[in-house]
Amino acid sequence: MAPTIKTMGEYKTQQVYFVDFFGQNLDVTQTETPSIIRRWIFNVIYRHRRSRSPHPLVVGVGVQWTPSWHFSPPAYDRAADTLQICVGTSILIVQLSYCKRVPNILRRFLKNPNTTFVGFWNSQDERKLKMTRHRLEIGELLDVRKYLANQEGRSLRGRSFEKIVEECMGLEGVRLDRKISKSDWSVGYLSDEQLIQASVDAYVSFELGVHNRLWQV
Repeated sequence: MAPTIKTMGEYKTQQVYFVDFFGQNLDVTQTETPSIIRRWIFNVIYRHRRSRSPHPLVVGVGVQWTPSWHFSPPAYDRAADTLQICVGTSILIVQLSYCKRVPNILRRFLKNPNTTFVGFWNSQDERKLKMTRHRLEIGELLDVRKYLANQEGRSLRGRSFEKIVEECMGLEGVRLDRKISKSDWSVGYLSDEQLIQASVDAYVSFELGVHNRLWQV
């Protein structure tokens, strides 16, 4: 069963979607607008505090940039075009390439030492965020693959995203398409395929971060 997407609303300041991920509705907001970014973060922090969660805030993180061959002349070592952050089933896709500025609350949110940030294959993410005109900095960013093991206790570090999701979440056929990963993320409106992949990447990171209690590492 492949994830599907449904447009819930397109506005001047944001686009809102639902991604159906094996029956779980992911609420996805794509935006470049500081007030929308600010509201999303306020809501996440408020819900976490109100829930009286026994663990610190965990955030699934994804960063996308456009390979140089999409430009003429080629733009060497491109900065991040998008930042995806996920808490629970709520996902924010920040279009950094189009943001005139980012709110200070996003900067504080990303640098909060009490928050656990997790993702996949993210060795370049910190540098790519700092390369943007916003010079974003993020706290310690964990690669979830380093902390996963199968039922026999064998490390899953070298396994594919698809195999990790199958082993850890019991869901088959969930993969990150290399063609989509290497597509043009600087466009004003991301394609359905880009939106789905970015959302699933961040959501799975969040779920595995919580399930494996990565705030303890």
